[in-house]
Amino acid sequence: MTFKYLGIWFDSKGTWEGHIRYLIKKCQQRINFLRTITGSWWGAHPSDVIRLYQTTILLVMEYGCFCFRSAANTHIIKLERIQYRCLRIALGSMQSTHTMSLEVLAGVLPLKDRFWDHSSRLLIRCEVMNPLVIENFERLVELQSQTRFMTVYFNHISQEITPSSYVLTCVNILDTPDSTLFLNTSMQEEIRGIPEHLRSLEIPKIFISKYQHIDCHKMFYTDGSRINEATGFGIFNSNTSISFKLAEPASVYTAELAAVHYSLEIIDTLLPSHYFILTDSLSTIKALRSLPLDNHAPFFLKKIREYLTKLTNKSYQITLLWIPAHCSIPGNERADNLAKIGALDGDIYERPVAFNGFYSASRQRTLTSWQTSWDNGDLGRWLHSIIPKVSTKAWFKGLDVSRNFIRVMSRLLPNHYTLNAHLRRIGIAEDNQCACGKGYEDIEHIVWSCTEYRESRSQLIDFLRARRKPPYVPVRDILVLRDLTYMGHIYHFLKTINIQI
Repeated sequence: MTFKYLGIWFDSKGTWEGHIRYLIKKCQQRINFLRTITGSWWGAHPSDVIRLYQTTILLVMEYGCFCFRSAANTHIIKLERIQYRCLRIALGSMQSTHTMSLEVLAGVLPLKDRFWDHSSRLLIRCEVMNPLVIENFERLVELQSQTRFMTVYFNHISQEITPSSYVLTCVNILDTPDSTLFLNTSMQEEIRGIPEHLRSLEIPKIFISKYQHIDCHKMFYTDGSRINEATGFGIFNSNTSISFKLAEPASVYTAELAAVHYSLEIIDTLLPSHYFILTDSLSTIKALRSLPLDNHAPFFLKKIREYLTKLTNKSYQITLLWIPAHCSIPGNERADNLAKIGALDGDIYERPVAFNGFYSASRQRTLTSWQTSWDNGDLGRWLHSIIPKVSTKAWFKGLDVSRNFIRVMSRLLPNHYTLNAHLRRIGIAEDNQCACGKGYEDIEHIVWSCTEYRESRSQLIDFLRARRKPPYVPVRDILVLRDLTYMGHIYHFLKTINIQI
């Protein structure tokens, strides 16, 4: 017997087979769409395809996962295969590429870990929003229920999660006509394009030229830091140095907000004037620019808005300045050191923690589980030696490169490409030797040794030497370094000799 309730198919035996079958059918047409907008070397950029997958397919699969998360592996793996298929389409990877390698390359959580994270977050939210769910689980515990469905709840109670149920009135100070808050991020444009090795020399000069006219007594440098799973914040001013620790769970973003809030408390004890708070947190400034907040916005963000309105009514002017981190701006460096001291040995700065404050702890446990699986797996060891740490960001995040470049490198990184050395491993080619007869036909041989491509290789070497890059560096080492100069020239070399990886 089966029935559908709120979009989920329930069955009397609790196998979830019918619901899994329903999800597969629902996703198939969307997978076909991904295929129509991508090809081997042409089509939508991999980052766009991954985003399309996450918004049109993954959201469908994870809806209601709290219920069917406990289904047998034989059913869950059918959904995992959908994820693997979509990531292969996005990256242009070979069918032989190890499934966990695909997720590491694309920065996409394994489906089981994602289901667990969503289920954990639901229980955290229910502590405040729907306590009846928690009460029902407690009744099941009293009845000594030991089903797989209960494992996520047993994990939940072991974390001792006790969120505060505070509610503050939302105050959007940016809509107040007499508001005197100014958000200044002009340095972001002025330092754009400065090479990394010159930032510590050039950025302090730009900073001094822009802000040397400001009274140093009215400048408050703030920063947040997380060290050894402890979080703190620091504030530096010519008259005061302050550091505090935040009770867990806490993130660097929370610490940055706390530092700004505490700076406003200090300013409130001073005479009304124009004060400047300098932060290296763009997320803090973006949050203050946002639309009116809901009741579940971060506690300190609400308090900052509340405090700013209070100060505005008392004729204070506040400017929040963005400055780049770790660029030898003295005040920022002092605030950073104070934040580290606060994280390691500061007094606790008390605050209520809303339920969404515990989400970061849930996500961290999920990432730890993913990392453990990646470290202990039997397959994908070549890629593990290049990318040992998992991340929810794709390996090409932030790179302005073409789809075909990403496709080629996404094959070289896991060592799965269409050369005889690999084709022989998977039983497609009879021989792993190169046509030149002088070695295995792998990427190392093609780029640096094969006699068929001497002329093109000499151009490659000349290009590298012109950019002070030594030739004959092992391709694997180049991939480990993620050196775009090397990678770009190797990609161009492969195109020149018409090798299809």
